[in-house]
Amino acid sequence: MLDGNPLQIVSALMAVDTSAMDPRATLAHIASLVDAAGDAGFADGLDRAEALLDELAVKPAPPAVSARSHYCRANLWAHRHELNGGRGSWAWSDPVAEAELLELRRCVRHTGFSALGQIERAQALTNLANRLNSIGRFVEAVEVWDRALKVEPRLAMARGNRGVGLTAYARALYDDGHQAVLLAHAWRSLRAAAAADALIETEGLEPAFEQFSRYQCSIENYLDPEVVFAGLDLTAWPLGRSSAEQRYRSWCLDHRLFLNPLNDLGAYPLAARDVLTLPTITTPLSQADAPAIIRFFNVLKQEYVSARYTFYEGDDASRMHFSDREVLLYNTLDYPALGLAVERVKTAYRAAYSIFDKTAFLLNNYLELGHAERQITFRTVWYRSARSQALHPKLDGLANWPLRGLFWLSRDIFEAGFQAASDPDAEALHELRNHLEHKFVTVHSEGIGLGRVGAMEPGLIEITYDDLSRRTVHILKLARAALLYVSLAVHSEEERRRANDREAKLSVPVPLHVWEDRWKHHF
Repeated sequence: MLDGNPLQIVSALMAVDTSAMDPRATLAHIASLVDAAGDAGFADGLDRAEALLDELAVKPAPPAVSARSHYCRANLWAHRHELNGGRGSWAWSDPVAEAELLELRRCVRHTGFSALGQIERAQALTNLANRLNSIGRFVEAVEVWDRALKVEPRLAMARGNRGVGLTAYARALYDDGHQAVLLAHAWRSLRAAAAADALIETEGLEPAFEQFSRYQCSIENYLDPEVVFAGLDLTAWPLGRSSAEQRYRSWCLDHRLFLNPLNDLGAYPLAARDVLTLPTITTPLSQADAPAIIRFFNVLKQEYVSARYTFYEGDDASRMHFSDREVLLYNTLDYPALGLAVERVKTAYRAAYSIFDKTAFLLNNYLELGHAERQITFRTVWYRSARSQALHPKLDGLANWPLRGLFWLSRDIFEAGFQAASDPDAEALHELRNHLEHKFVTVHSEGIGLGRVGAMEPGLIEITYDDLSRRTVHILKLARAALLYVSLAVHSEEERRRANDREAKLSVPVPLHVWEDRWKHHF
């Protein structure tokens, strides 16, 4: 790097002619310009770097260079976000943050990503998790930080940012016990960032380490993490009575599919219970019945756990079911996958997907958004109307982190730009659901070149069983995240309402009793 005044360094880098450089050298130069312009707060330098990236994008380049260029462009947008004062903003629609998120996803899903160095891949995943966390998708962010640490377990930024994210996640919870466990694990991650074996991949990270230290101290001032760890063994819990139940619960833990925040810490047996509920709800004294939102959430939760098991049952099947015996079907010579097991996977996909529109209905009711019942969808509930792209006035700028995460989750499913930048298993989720519900989906046991969802004939999608299975797991993960965000968004809103309604000092607790397992049967 050149020595001297930061602006002089940027000016010198901007003056370099890259036309004769090979793609690798060009990208290395652009990366230096992005870092220098960002550190100097010089927007013109970032603009020049973007122009060079645009020029590089139309030239032939090795896959690793193309993947790295997306990472470089993401860093450029991150610097612009800082220059625009984006940190701490509650604006839900943020084009700069959106651009960074999409570029990081393009990097991670690029065919050249695997050719990047170990540290580069871990850095890209860490930055992706950081951005997901900032927009409220903290459930998914934790899993991406864990992916980064699988690539490079020593990376200090992954350890520390995971600790910051878990701290914020814990503070969003309403359950004191869960909050303590998440804070203890956050403290462990924060401390690991400064451990002797931690890998500090670049210079200039002192502000980040200062932040990690502040978070660690704030946790220590709130509780003693060592006491939490000493008093609770997350592994010493039974997984069920039968071997079949134990296998099922282990599978759910491994895929992080339990409605339990502790499952986001890992596959700990203690987390193998769907304990997530809604927080305490304040209603008028004149309301005699339980709030409608509790009934809605009960149904959503039951439908989710049933969809989860339906998928497991179909995916785990090794034999033909007797209901398929003597069902006359023809061999279409394209390796068809037919039978009850496949239909169970399809059913699980449809059931998990249906949770999104029902979530929108719950939000419309609880937040009193005023949408007509026939117009409520997960795609449109956030806006003034079904035909408007303006955010609903009750939501725009609302300081509700989980609710904002739910909004961004909806964009993943319905917006083409987000779908194209998502991982392949997340692409075309809506299209697949639409064909499952209203048209035709044929499943094949072998690939025969059908690596992605694609319409081969009007009204027909062909897909391999492996792709269908992965996409169903993905939709289950999104449905789980949505239910967690809903619960914690309601908690945030209840806290806000109680803080604003200072005159409503009289409250009478009305406990609701648990619906016992022995009552869960057919009538």
